[in-house]
Amino acid sequence: MSGSGERADGLRALQERLGYRFREPSLLDRALTHSSHAHEHAAFGNEHNEALEFLGDAVLGFAVADLLHRREPGGPEGVKSKRRAALVSAPSLAERAQELGLPALLRLGRGEEKTGGRKKANLWANAYEAVIAALYLDGGLEAAFAFVSAQFANDLDRAELPAEDAKSALQELLQARGEAVPSYEVVAEEGPSHRKRFHVECRVGGEAIGTGEGTSKKAAQQEAARAALVQMAKR
Repeated sequence: MSGSGERADGLRALQERLGYRFREPSLLDRALTHSSHAHEHAAFGNEHNEALEFLGDAVLGFAVADLLHRREPGGPEGVKSKRRAALVSAPSLAERAQELGLPALLRLGRGEEKTGGRKKANLWANAYEAVIAALYLDGGLEAAFAFVSAQFANDLDRAELPAEDAKSALQELLQARGEAVPSYEVVAEEGPSHRKRFHVECRVGGEAIGTGEGTSKKAAQQEAARAALVQMAKR
């Protein structure tokens, strides 16, 4: 996207996708300008997105925490913290950036472009955070929160916890609700000894609330705990 007219058209189209019209479009342009481009073009000076990434990360974290709290005010802090971490993780943000078409709009330096910078998911995620900062600076918390809510509200229940955290997250949730700690039972094993698969049930108070399978008992337990967390969120 080389010409200024083409660039302006691209930014206008992005604003439509964002659902927000900028008072200062230069903020949005800066959010999509990588430091490598600014360093190669003296006219840009320090007008790149690194500072905006820092601000956007804070605004996004606060907004997602607010959404999670409003969804379940009495929910355990640990579970909400882990769910927030999953929602704002770099892979999650990179995917959202790609859906918005941010990679094509990034201004990159020649060196960064040659080394495949436009295909780097971490740059996409950084640009996504910078765009949130631009929304905040241009339209205040209202504009930033409106965008974050539209992007994340439907995913609050589906945010996956890291597998290694699922068992501890489930136990913390049950303890916060005053319920019994979970137990795990292997209900089936299949396959040869060198390639077994285990099927496990996660039970609370004698009731099976989640099932999982894996190549080890530990992995199957984690899958069962993950399934149980999904069921608990519906109660």
